[in-house]
Amino acid sequence: MLSSKYNTNIAQVVLRCLIQKEVVVIPKSANMKRINENFNALDLELSADDLTAIKSLDKGIGLIYSV
Repeated sequence: MLSSKYNTNIAQVVLRCLIQKEVVVIPKSANMKRINENFNALDLELSADDLTAIKSLDKGIGLIYSV
């Protein structure tokens, strides 16, 4: 699991993946722990192989559109 590989949680991996794909993300939380976790996603750097693995999960029915 990628979260274990990067010693983080799944939400941080997802945030980082979107950031590296240059998608604007606006995470929301009222919980200070989660807010800090969201900021910590900026410190991650997913490898090209991991980004490819995540992309392979795409079923083409999401809400993110290329422009």
